[in-house]
Amino acid sequence: MKDKRTNSLMDSQFFEILNKRSQFEQAVSYRKSFRLPTYESDIESIDYFLEHGHENNRFRKRYDEAMDLAQDISNYFKKITPGGFTNEV
Repeated sequence: MKDKRTNSLMDSQFFEILNKRSQFEQAVSYRKSFRLPTYESDIESIDYFLEHGHENNRFRKRYDEAMDLAQDISNYFKKITPGGFTNEV
């Protein structure tokens, strides 16, 4: 029984993160006002925003919201991939 609750919790967190990724994309791509190489929510774009987003975007209208979302997404990713992630096959 414990496994079902754990899986249910993981599923709900997964869908919560998917929603946050969508919200992040909406926040940074609105009128293309943010200076970013891409307006997607893949982990590389999230990491770029966390490292460099402050430089050119801190005065943008939805910057604080986008930063909070990016931090939540990054923290979730780090939690589920503790050893890191690589694109190498």
